[in-house]
Amino acid sequence: MNALFRSAPYRRLWCNSALNAVSMGGDYVLIGWLVLDVTQSSSWVGIAFALYYLPNIIFGVIGGGIADRFPRRGLLQSLDFGAAGLIILFSVLFVYQTPQAPLVLALTLVLGSLRAIKNPVRLALAYDFAGRQQATRALSGISVASRIGMLIGAIAIGVLTDRFGVAVALILMALMHTAAAGALTGMRSRNQRVAADNTPLWQNLSDYVREFRVNRVLLMLVLVTAGIELFGTSYTSALPELATSRLALRADGLGLMHAAQASGGLLIGLLLFVVSPQKRRTRIYGICVLLLGISIITLGHVSDIPTVLLTLAVVSAMISAWDILTQSMMQSCVPDHLRGRSMGAWTFAIGSSPLGQLEMGFLVTAIGIGPALYLNGFGVLLVILLAFTATPVLRKL
Repeated sequence: MNALFRSAPYRRLWCNSALNAVSMGGDYVLIGWLVLDVTQSSSWVGIAFALYYLPNIIFGVIGGGIADRFPRRGLLQSLDFGAAGLIILFSVLFVYQTPQAPLVLALTLVLGSLRAIKNPVRLALAYDFAGRQQATRALSGISVASRIGMLIGAIAIGVLTDRFGVAVALILMALMHTAAAGALTGMRSRNQRVAADNTPLWQNLSDYVREFRVNRVLLMLVLVTAGIELFGTSYTSALPELATSRLALRADGLGLMHAAQASGGLLIGLLLFVVSPQKRRTRIYGICVLLLGISIITLGHVSDIPTVLLTLAVVSAMISAWDILTQSMMQSCVPDHLRGRSMGAWTFAIGSSPLGQLEMGFLVTAIGIGPALYLNGFGVLLVILLAFTATPVLRKL
């Protein structure tokens, strides 16, 4: 057994992450399918996903701040209970109301806000249990848990939505958050970090600015992350249109596409969990981003279901590896008392995704799925090539 899994607190956090991810796997299916069904427009799908990722800009920073100020286990548990309550409320609303754009977009914003606040807390807590030397392995394990959950959630939520409606799917998502909170009960660890100090939150957050001024490595990782998010992850806005117009699939088929992505992320997470590279992380990081760009270009060309599913798995695998390495390097390049905020900075950086989602949605409408994916794939290649060419500090990580 891996040494990390001998730690009961880490196993509890792993279960919490997997259960959360069942709900999160449903986010993408519900948002994409409901918005396309209500509006009949890929542009609106792009707007909806932009709204989903928009809270990362605000709540990611706040989440990082509170992750450094409050005990992380209790904070994460409280957030899960709160998430369950909010999702149940939307389930009731969908029972009594026919899905309309305002309600669907409100659900989108709430789900995005919940993910943005919780992510920095969970990632910092995983690092707590592992320490600097095992950070990549610990974060890979959390990624594996998330991908397993998303694989199950994408299929389950897609089937439930197609056969029983949105309200039933939301009930399952709420139950997953309740179970996730329960998984953290009794968690104890001598390595778990509690509050760094009792300073006001605004002063806690001001440390972001001070750290960026002196930590060029963190700043560059944030900038590269923002660029990759802009061009690399926005392909998800094209998936509902790809499913319906090119592959003639319904909600359950869209769920299968998201499940293929979860499978790719799961496999690469398992690989990094076993191998856990301590050296040459930057080289692996660069290769993953290059393969991501090439895979997105390929997705714009293929038109049969098996090849699309395989390509989506590769795209997701590269995004997962890039995410894990970025999270590890960001937490390793700051002092311990700023690790929560470093993950807040990562969440803030992925807040550039709304621009990418909007751009992809409008491009799909204007020039079609293929050309839109080609442009974004080349955008990914351009970002990483410019980063490694123009910034020696990144090459020396």
